[in-house]
Amino acid sequence: MGSILIVDDMEDMRYSLSSIVKKEGCSVFTADRGANCLEILKSNIIDLVFLDLGLPDSDGITLLPVIKNISPDIDIVIITGINEAKSAVTALQEGAIDYLVKPFSINEFKAVLNRVMLSIMMRKTTSLSHLKSDSDKMIAASEAMKPVQQAIELAATVNTSVLVTGETGTGKELVARAIHELSLTNHHKSGVFVKVDCGALSENLIESELFGHAKGSFTNASSEKKGLVELANDGTLFLDEIGNLPVLLQPKLLRLIEDSTFRKVGGLKDIGVQIRIIAATNCNIKESIRKGQFREDLYYRLNILPIVLPPLRDREDDILLLSNYFLHKFKKEMGKAIKGFTPGACCALSAFPWQGNIRELKNLIEREVIFCKGEWLTMHCLQPEHDHIEAEDDIILPLREMEQKYVREVLLKSSNNKSKAARLLGISRTTLREKL
Repeated sequence: MGSILIVDDMEDMRYSLSSIVKKEGCSVFTADRGANCLEILKSNIIDLVFLDLGLPDSDGITLLPVIKNISPDIDIVIITGINEAKSAVTALQEGAIDYLVKPFSINEFKAVLNRVMLSIMMRKTTSLSHLKSDSDKMIAASEAMKPVQQAIELAATVNTSVLVTGETGTGKELVARAIHELSLTNHHKSGVFVKVDCGALSENLIESELFGHAKGSFTNASSEKKGLVELANDGTLFLDEIGNLPVLLQPKLLRLIEDSTFRKVGGLKDIGVQIRIIAATNCNIKESIRKGQFREDLYYRLNILPIVLPPLRDREDDILLLSNYFLHKFKKEMGKAIKGFTPGACCALSAFPWQGNIRELKNLIEREVIFCKGEWLTMHCLQPEHDHIEAEDDIILPLREMEQKYVREVLLKSSNNKSKAARLLGISRTTLREKL
């Protein structure tokens, strides 16, 4: 599950953070000064260090390159005070991947911990053979995605129909591929994944494409053809945009699900197949049923195991994780030496509503990597459609200003209820009053 080193001279801080880390399933080491930290790193394999900048025998900035020299691949999250903006920026430039500003809440700490540990886990697993391409990777650390991950694991153990719903760009095909790959691993099978875009094929062609046709069944049918259903035998048939499937074809799909048989266009015999059917849609199927555009019995047969994907705006903990993943992917492809996002850019990425969801985020990061000429992606790189996100006059926002913005946002979400806002911030009402 990972090994964490917490370096802080305050005993109560080490104890509190250690307790949280253990509950998250990680092993934990602690050090109260720089010398102890280095000794632990020399004799143990550590994945992540939470490093306080103010230590009795050395400052965190000086310690950073020493830690990296001992363990070049280690991830470091710095812990800093409100008035240490310059040091925080220097630490990020020296190789730290994130920071926490004191005082921070338990939820803030857990969010950073889970985000970084998931990133570490991804790095460790990208060389495994079952991760064949970027499209096979599911990246999620937020609470909103836990039910989705649980449903994927369940779907991979049973051979039943799955219906994946969610807004455009939320990753419905990724879910389908994850179920397919995991089921192959569970059952030690080698089946194919066949995708059908029900919205891209014309009504005249889709039946032949799906079920194939017999020789001479229509003009230009000079030979027999296998359809995508037959090609998906012993594997997975993914029906994307199922809401666009013509009504006249829906009974034939219903029969395939119920009897595992189908008949080619112009064919005279039934053909049996063993396939898993996963359907996906971004439309309201129940509304389509009401309008007579979708069969109710087919909907119930497809919806045996429903998976509802949340929009990216409800997955706040995943936004920066996905952003960093796409940044790493595109800078590697384009051969660019970009170190990462500035803290101001991170704030803006997290605050943006992302109506186009993950697809919009991916396209934005790709575009910004193309145009970026420096080492850091800043808010000045963003295109006009994102101009309503407040840009910084300078590259980096001072940490005090970032804290002020965050406090104001929490107050707004709490309808100016100071007691509720204090609980969300993880501070006392008195401390909140002092900050205000």
